[in-house]
Amino acid sequence: MAVGCVIELAARVASRELKNGFAVVRPPGHHAEESTAMGFCFFNSIAITAKYLRDKLNIGKILIVDLDVHHGNGTQQAFYADPSILYVSLHRYDEGNFFPGSGAPNEVGSGPGEGYNINIAWTGGLDPPMGDVEYLTAFRTVIMPAANEFDPEIVLVSAGFDAVEGHDPPLGGYKVTAKCFGHLTKQLLKLADGRVVLALEGGHDLTAICDASEACINALLGNELEPLPEDIVHQIPNMNAIASLKKTTEIQSKYWKSVEPYSVPVDCALAESQKQEREETETVSAMASLSVDVEQCIPQEGSRPIRFWMLNKGLSTLCVMPEDIPVSHKWLEKVEVCGQHNSDTPLV
Repeated sequence: MAVGCVIELAARVASRELKNGFAVVRPPGHHAEESTAMGFCFFNSIAITAKYLRDKLNIGKILIVDLDVHHGNGTQQAFYADPSILYVSLHRYDEGNFFPGSGAPNEVGSGPGEGYNINIAWTGGLDPPMGDVEYLTAFRTVIMPAANEFDPEIVLVSAGFDAVEGHDPPLGGYKVTAKCFGHLTKQLLKLADGRVVLALEGGHDLTAICDASEACINALLGNELEPLPEDIVHQIPNMNAIASLKKTTEIQSKYWKSVEPYSVPVDCALAESQKQEREETETVSAMASLSVDVEQCIPQEGSRPIRFWMLNKGLSTLCVMPEDIPVSHKWLEKVEVCGQHNSDTPLV
């Protein structure tokens, strides 16, 4: 039933009977391989649909974008040597330690299909989790440039929403907002004269699925989308994302002229530096508002005397080494607690 629905929708979009569409189907399919069911997937709806469009409707170029937080191992396997289908996935990878373990950046395709498999493999776990900034940057620097250069006749999207905030760490743990998926869909509509077909894949939080689906459908309908915050649009990705993007772009730039090795723009780096300076100033100001006494730490045998701040706030006593104070409001997470602390009393 799920496969048939996606095929029917895609065929109508390909024939221009419909402009675009979203197949809200279950079960998902992108983990299913040719002879193996896995990850709640039995038949790979997107892969089967792509083969139908290629073989039955003579569609020459098909782009598949997999937004699920898990790599679509089944879809990658199906087209690994096929230059007529460009498969692009952005997913949590963590050096192969996140399910299903496939989708490394150097998995680029084989034979005539070499270069037609792009994996944006996020690494670094959840420290911090990926969010809107990282996904938007991946689209801007890798996905859209390569997709425009490929120039597909139709776009199929494995619309998995388990990267949306609300999923526990074992199921994703990322912090992408639902509205961001609407903006990603809007970007994809610039391809293939708007012939875009979404098929629901993963997602384990009903609210996240509903909100992200609504955002994507609004984009498909051409409705005005809820704008993203201005600071999100101009913010640079976290360091783990930068490392992942550098690795992917370094590899893919060999196959796609439009994909350049990723580097943080100078103006963005400056803005981030200024932001950190502001946070440092705010932290110092916040500390100054506390009751502060300078004490002399009793040195341990073989060590030199160390001066530290003793911050007294109610029943809480915090010992903070000056060099350990980070430039953010989360500095309390890194302090050493000296003495007794009543757990019922807030630290700040």
